[in-house]
Amino acid sequence: MTHMVATERISRADLTGHMDAFLTALTNRDPGKAALATDVRYTENGQQLPVGEGAWATADRLGGYRHDFADMHSGNVATIATIVEGRSDAILVARLLVADGRITEIETIVARGDLAGGGVWAEGAKKLNAAGQADAHWAAPIPEGERMSRDELRRVANMYFAAIEKNDGKGDYPFADDCIRIENGSRTTGVRDVAPGGEAPRPATPAPGEKRSGDSPYTLNFMAMSAKEQLETGFFAFVDRIRHRRFPVIDEERGVVFAFGFFDHSGTVRSYTLADGRPIPASIDRPFTWEIGEAFKIEKGLFTRIEAVMSPCPYGMPPNWPLLDGDIL
Repeated sequence: MTHMVATERISRADLTGHMDAFLTALTNRDPGKAALATDVRYTENGQQLPVGEGAWATADRLGGYRHDFADMHSGNVATIATIVEGRSDAILVARLLVADGRITEIETIVARGDLAGGGVWAEGAKKLNAAGQADAHWAAPIPEGERMSRDELRRVANMYFAAIEKNDGKGDYPFADDCIRIENGSRTTGVRDVAPGGEAPRPATPAPGEKRSGDSPYTLNFMAMSAKEQLETGFFAFVDRIRHRRFPVIDEERGVVFAFGFFDHSGTVRSYTLADGRPIPASIDRPFTWEIGEAFKIEKGLFTRIEAVMSPCPYGMPPNWPLLDGDIL
């Protein structure tokens, strides 16, 4: 499996231009509209497919949301965008590698409504379409004197995965107080007005008769917590392993990292104890994996924005892409 890399620095405009062309080619079902290498490799939800199959054959048009991430050093560019397939909305993650003016790699995740999570997040694409554009904070440049190196950005981004894997509430959680996390189109942190009855936020294990949010797997009280507060509860202990962590897009100018990974749930963690000593039941009782594309905005060593797209896949599925320097098995 070859992996071509950019031979020289590529401008942000050139990279987003290639993404423009790819999305046009995809929704027009015409690969000729993008500068594809003759041996371009395409995967969708971890499966290698011929160009022209999968979403190439079903995406009718773009939706109303698109958020790009560019790495001028490596030649990788990624996007989170909405697409329409027939009567259904979906969220598309796409990563392109551009080398010598050609797209040599196309890696996609398509989170297709209620197929992504058995009903939760089913309205995520519609929520993104309603937003119309990404939070402008993502595009704000980092002052030159505060920019972190590529290695440091990768290190901090990996701390997010380390914090969730076997989460015990006692780790190092470098989140800004106002960090906002979006998962499959729905905001899942700091939604302070949703905690019912003015109750104090608590971990997302429903009390008798309490319903989870219709937009995510979490209760309203849990969504009212900040990102750091959520991790400090130890609630995510049921995530056994986060593997094949890859960091193809690192943007020092904007303090942004775009990563891929797999969140494994063995189903064997049937109950566990929160950081405050309370025992709770886990909600996952069978092997289950999320394939995830996730972006991080990092400022002064702290996460200020997180945007994730996830789709279920067979338990233990590998990424179908090689690990590169700096990636973590």
